[in-house]
Amino acid sequence: MIPAIEVCGLIKTYPGGARVLNGLSFNVGTGEVFGLVGENGAGKSTLIKILATLLTPSAGQVRILGLDTREYPARIKRRLGVATQDSHLDVRLSVRQNLRFHGRYFGLDSRKIDHAADCWLERLGLTDKAVERVYRLSGGTRRRLMLAKAFLTDPDLVILDEPTAGLDPKARLQVWEAIRVFRRQNKTILLSTHHHEEVRALCDRLLLLREGRGECLKTLQEPAAPFSEGAVSLS
Repeated sequence: MIPAIEVCGLIKTYPGGARVLNGLSFNVGTGEVFGLVGENGAGKSTLIKILATLLTPSAGQVRILGLDTREYPARIKRRLGVATQDSHLDVRLSVRQNLRFHGRYFGLDSRKIDHAADCWLERLGLTDKAVERVYRLSGGTRRRLMLAKAFLTDPDLVILDEPTAGLDPKARLQVWEAIRVFRRQNKTILLSTHHHEEVRALCDRLLLLREGRGECLKTLQEPAAPFSEGAVSLS
């Protein structure tokens, strides 16, 4: 089976010579929840933008769902769901209108959009906010709406950047359950998080980024420990 994500020798250097990613290599299998962890400045945001085809690598190869990100960015985007820390919502529209607009952009018919919207609004605890204008929503509610957008089009791969940051415990559990529901469909999730309990609860494996390098890839065999034994070197 083709990996959902293949990264080989990835380098990203910004103008001025700052190298953020330095020879990074890893694979993510189909159907995995794959954690991405690391301190601020480790290169997580840059990596996420490259995987989402928003940035071009300086060197190395990145393939998403078997497609090279340099050659097929448009085809990749059609099969991705992305929820970044930036909201990208139309604050003048209601919650449901934002989802309808997003679904139409991806070519879905109205019936399919409404059905998917109803499902994800319920799973993420947003049903009672469906007709609310986005500018009236709290930051945490907007974040859950971004997650509903990411899942709405039934993508093959979802990239989530700190999806539960700022959420209360009930909302966090709703997000966790939405991730589990999506994963049960044999879909793949890349989850960037700072929360060790989130890694323990959701992730099959994780990549630990340090100074632009994937220092180790660790399996999570012991639920009680955030990082278990059995590291695999990525050097």
